[in-house]
Amino acid sequence: MDNELAWKRFPKRAVHLDFHTPPGIDNLGCKLNGKEFAATLRDAGVEYVNVFAKCNMGFCYYPTKIGYVYPGLKRDLLGEMVSACHDEGIKVAAYFNVGLSHEHALRHRDWCVVNKLGQVYQFDKMDHWFRTMCFFSGYRECILGMIDEVLAQYPVDGVIFDSMNTPPCYGIECIEEMEKHGLNPKSDDDMQYMAYLSALSMRDAINATIASRRNDVFAYYLGLEACHQPTHIELEVLPQGGWGYDYLPARIRYIRTFGKPYSTMTARFHRSWGDLGGIRPEPALMFDCLNSIVNGGKCCIGDHLHPFCKLEPAVYKMIGSVYSEIAKLDPWTDGAKPQTEIAIFAPWLGKYSKDADRCGIAMRGYSRMLVELKQQFDIVNSDADISCYSIVIIPDFSSLNDADAAKIQAFMAKGGKVISSAWGGLNPDGSDFALPAYRDAMEFCGDESHHFSFIHPSTEIADGLPEIGTTIYEKGIAIKPKNGKVLSTMGVCDFNLQDWDYRHEYLYISELEQTDAATIVEFANGNACHFTFPLGYAYFQHAACAYRTLLRNELHRMLPKPMLKLENFPSFGQATITAQDGRRMLHLLCYVPEKRGAVMEIVEEPAIALDVKVQLRMDGKAPKRLYYAPDGEDIPFETKDGYVKFSVPLVKGYRLIVAED
Repeated sequence: MDNELAWKRFPKRAVHLDFHTPPGIDNLGCKLNGKEFAATLRDAGVEYVNVFAKCNMGFCYYPTKIGYVYPGLKRDLLGEMVSACHDEGIKVAAYFNVGLSHEHALRHRDWCVVNKLGQVYQFDKMDHWFRTMCFFSGYRECILGMIDEVLAQYPVDGVIFDSMNTPPCYGIECIEEMEKHGLNPKSDDDMQYMAYLSALSMRDAINATIASRRNDVFAYYLGLEACHQPTHIELEVLPQGGWGYDYLPARIRYIRTFGKPYSTMTARFHRSWGDLGGIRPEPALMFDCLNSIVNGGKCCIGDHLHPFCKLEPAVYKMIGSVYSEIAKLDPWTDGAKPQTEIAIFAPWLGKYSKDADRCGIAMRGYSRMLVELKQQFDIVNSDADISCYSIVIIPDFSSLNDADAAKIQAFMAKGGKVISSAWGGLNPDGSDFALPAYRDAMEFCGDESHHFSFIHPSTEIADGLPEIGTTIYEKGIAIKPKNGKVLSTMGVCDFNLQDWDYRHEYLYISELEQTDAATIVEFANGNACHFTFPLGYAYFQHAACAYRTLLRNELHRMLPKPMLKLENFPSFGQATITAQDGRRMLHLLCYVPEKRGAVMEIVEEPAIALDVKVQLRMDGKAPKRLYYAPDGEDIPFETKDGYVKFSVPLVKGYRLIVAED
């Protein structure tokens, strides 16, 4: 299915139904009424639903001849749901958990992943993942057979495969497969890489099974990166379920760069998947859905069906309320494309990387700062065309291989500007900077030895910062400037945090000396800037506003006329720009998650912003009309200095402003 056709057929509003049901439930499905089931979805504005063929427990909910039917089940739940939903014009995808299948693991221990200790069951762990399935065992043909069985028997519109990211397996099948790839089972890194290859191999086998039956179904693999998805992308992100509220703003700016249809999959649960009695406040669900559409995506909401198979009216009343409001925005969100001018360069995405976790933290830190600064940006991997951006950011741990370095060098040669930090921009072995412009500007001297150290910015980059040495909480690298311009120097102490001299531990680090060691260097005629400490990682871990201010000031030097300028809009507010033929849309999103108790982040009501001053860069397109959508109220404006200037008296949660060319 090509991208153009996929976009035409892709649903705007979906529901994902979990149905992981342990054995022992009498009368499973006893309250399923197909017409009522489908009508409930229809009335809630649902266009597409993921329903269950095989759950985490390993049970099937259709009359399989290959797998295990749920004990005592006498009905074809899958078939009844597919038929009833199609009668209401609702598309249906069949769900399979591939990596988890506890009934198969129970009956076929030789099909399980063998961990490093030789275990197939981890009784000391006892969570969803205490036993997982090996994709090179006999289970492979079993799961492929079930997938083929469903595609042959049911006219589903899609298939979705869960838990593709199983852990490394030390079973003989995987060891032999490793040998084919020249990998060493004694290397933990090689084992992780083999797990990655195993998942891709399983995906390829499933794709081939689908292609043998159908060429018109959506297919998605939870646990695989966006670049490995064949038809579309569903970004699973439950803010209160472990993902947090910083995950979506970063990841959606990555998945939208592939040209495939994409949606975000949030959920109605108070905590996470499986919280059947937990319902979030409606504004929280609205915030999640708005956060998708303002970034060009579509919406999916997760639910868990009761074992008796009756949809909960309270849940679908809330989903319907949210989706009805989202639907009112369709004329301005259908086909709208995000407008951006900055890219975070993330070369580790789209391939196996042992540094993916800390690289991801740095990426989320940069994303958070750029969102708070109201900058318009994407996140791209090594395969992306970066020529359309004004600025590229190379985060803290992003090394550059020869191809990456050549791409950045060509970008700079055409006037593109680059911001980097810490080890970002080094070659893969970490011995030196990968780019000649960097090597000309400064000498790489290894890791910084002082911790804590302190930032002392020059007046050129100090706007909004207190006149005090600002703590650098995370160590970075040491450099010696050559041809670069030093924008900030370092203050140090005579000892480091947690030093121990067998008498005292040093925990109170005060600045004793201001040195001429550089912490920020600008070079390449002002077109490049390097922070010596891990700016993104440190911001995500410590949220020091001074770090964001430093980035803001450097961006102002490089991009004095950004796409958007706002005043009186809070730091937590989000602002994005999208475009359709003949018009641009400015989305102002104003919600703030509040931490309550030990771990929960709660959105209970929209936040309010008053008298927001807006400057939207015209880029040669002076608007004929400016108005709020969907109500159509006109907005007075003026054009000056290349910007459309206007005020928004009130933003309560969300405001959509449309500029007609």
